[in-house]
Amino acid sequence: MTIDTDELGEVDPASAVLFLGSGFSLGSTNIDGKNPPNGTGLRQHFIKQLGLPTDTTYDLQVLSEEFAERSAQALRDELYKIFRVTKLDDAQTAVLGEPWRRIYTTNYDDAVEMHRLGTKSKPNAFDVSAPVPNKLPHGAVIHLHGSIRLITPENVLNSLVLGESSYVNQYVVRSPWYDQFQRDIAFASALYIVGYSLADYHIAGLLLANPTLATRTVFIQGPKPDPIFIRRTAQYGRTLFIGTEGFATALAHAPRPTAARPVNLRSFRSLAPTRDRWSSARPTAAEVYDLLVYGDFDAGRLARSQPSEDYAIARADTVRAAADAIEHKHALVVDGRLGNGKTIFLHLLAFELSARNWTCLLFKPGNPEIAQEIAALANVERLVLFIEQYSAAQDELRGLREALPNARLVVEVRTGTFEVRFHELVKLLPRPFDRVSLNALSKADIRAFGGLCESAGLRVPRAGQTSDLRDVLLDLFNNQAIRDRVRATLAPLFEKRSTNRVLIMTMLIAIHQGSVSAAFVRSVAGEDPFAALKPMEDLANEIFDISADGFRARSAVFSSFVINAFSDADDIADAIVGLTLAAAKRRTERPYRVLMSSMMAYGSLRRTLRGKGDAETIIIGIYERLRYDERVGGEPLFWLQYAIAMVELHKLDVADEFIGTAYRKATELKGFQTYQIDTQAFRIALMRAIAEPKGSDVSNIEQILHGIERIEAMLADDSHRAYAIRVLDGVQAFVAARQSDLDNGERVALQFWLLKVAKSLAALPADFKAATDSELIRSQIEKSAASFVA
Repeated sequence: MTIDTDELGEVDPASAVLFLGSGFSLGSTNIDGKNPPNGTGLRQHFIKQLGLPTDTTYDLQVLSEEFAERSAQALRDELYKIFRVTKLDDAQTAVLGEPWRRIYTTNYDDAVEMHRLGTKSKPNAFDVSAPVPNKLPHGAVIHLHGSIRLITPENVLNSLVLGESSYVNQYVVRSPWYDQFQRDIAFASALYIVGYSLADYHIAGLLLANPTLATRTVFIQGPKPDPIFIRRTAQYGRTLFIGTEGFATALAHAPRPTAARPVNLRSFRSLAPTRDRWSSARPTAAEVYDLLVYGDFDAGRLARSQPSEDYAIARADTVRAAADAIEHKHALVVDGRLGNGKTIFLHLLAFELSARNWTCLLFKPGNPEIAQEIAALANVERLVLFIEQYSAAQDELRGLREALPNARLVVEVRTGTFEVRFHELVKLLPRPFDRVSLNALSKADIRAFGGLCESAGLRVPRAGQTSDLRDVLLDLFNNQAIRDRVRATLAPLFEKRSTNRVLIMTMLIAIHQGSVSAAFVRSVAGEDPFAALKPMEDLANEIFDISADGFRARSAVFSSFVINAFSDADDIADAIVGLTLAAAKRRTERPYRVLMSSMMAYGSLRRTLRGKGDAETIIIGIYERLRYDERVGGEPLFWLQYAIAMVELHKLDVADEFIGTAYRKATELKGFQTYQIDTQAFRIALMRAIAEPKGSDVSNIEQILHGIERIEAMLADDSHRAYAIRVLDGVQAFVAARQSDLDNGERVALQFWLLKVAKSLAALPADFKAATDSELIRSQIEKSAASFVA
């Protein structure tokens, strides 16, 4: 057989993923001197061993259970004899001898471990039943359906995934290892799938019809071309009919890459403005409409429209101020509420900095090769790294700062996150750093926005409109003509249950400023979002930002509008429960822990379900469905949110019980800090005291005094003070309502702690005071303390 060694192109095993299907096992030999069978062969073997009719179709899981019922030891021994590899052929040895970034296999055999035993290498083998480690070693092999080396008579049915596609999807696709697989291939230079059979539903259940990934996916098949195979796998990648032997030969002769260069990095994307031959073309009205309504942002179009404001408003004064800050400070925080134009502003800032001879790169977390890529940037002068979505990149911020000490950092964060996690930013960002808030448009910005709308044929915002861009956009959406057009445009997505579910889930995630993988959406929706959206690809591309490493709605504001205007309450509730439960399974990873907390937060649920009928009843229904999941039910913060819901229903006794449950759950989690629970416990204590009859003793005064003592201690801790500020606004109402019912000792004690709290508030750092309402709260506390003297 003649092999065209150019077919593979440049090959870099160290950054590539190798996936072994059943065809790869054809070159190996088991204990019986035969080739390990695929799923179909194993089914036929079991039918023969069990003496069952050969003309009847049996599920492999059923056959396995029947075998185990007769003798679990015999099943274990039979599987071990079939899949225990004793010899590899030369082609297998050559392929496995490459330094692959990762190897995944749906085969039960131990071919990879056998090879590594012969080369005296560490096996670095993992089974899908084991938890995903914090850091996978380079070259790790993951047995997605179990490994023959781990089975015993006791665990044989649980260690190997022996079922049909529906069972496989439930077991593997909903596993954190599926997320790891999708993450690995998203950042891989290539994915090579060797020996894929159309009978391998195992592999088909793992692949996504992602066009971006398809360009880097290569199927290695036997030497005989198969047109049916090509047709059925075309959406996943290209196929080379060269067999394992041909693959080994091609690998031996394929060119290898040179050292990483800043131009071909995967962890960083250039934000430099690009201009092409269409630079003179002005944005069309449709493009402006798509940006303002759907959030369909084109960075290239923005660059080509500069310095005019016929695609987006320039926010020139704010951009200049931010660029000046980068010239003199080590970092800049860009904060804004949901939908206030943070993404566009980052690009405008990058354009300005590029004009000032800075190299601007957007950081994309999650790439396993980040260390090598950072090394390639070490000598780049005047480097600015842009960090989108602070929560997702938080774990890697410190490493970036230490590895690139001369780089400037621009960190985008929601205002609410900035306020409550200010202490983290102080610790993570290099000093000095500055802050730019995007929450208010200047008069010039509002005029420019009106002109932009008018030129695109959109209704101009009303005079005197709020200066908050989000509110301006929502007012734009409330125009009946736009509502009708959006409804008609999205109708194809609403009509099918699968696409409607993908739409709602993705938009809920966007509202919480989350960006997740398509694999995560699939694990919840039960369907590949790429395949579901393929028939309406043009529409999907307007609404969703689809890439190899992410799947998200383009606009958080548009997402909020669609959920509020068109989505059914029951569909929303189902999506929230599904997303929360799926995120809970992955809560060891920060983005999913944040998503889980955001999804079940009472305030978030109220905003999402506003105008959807009896929101409180729907929220309680959501909490009741979540309560039965042991992961969610074991979370202290779940019971905290349930307690807040009970407060809103004026069921203070129940709320108090749920707070107690939250404290109990907290004791079961090592290192869990209860400051959020403390603040709500204090709030509930104040409300219960106010609700008691005047003229009676304040029955929980000791709880209130203890609570205010805890709150005062929190003010001294920059990690917790933001939570304390929010609950102190209830003190003034309590003092006014119950002061006369306190005895002298209680009055003295309460006044003492109020004065202490006021002193602590006065001592807060100036930048914290500027970012919060702490001075207003201090004034209220001082007035309450002074009322005891009067």
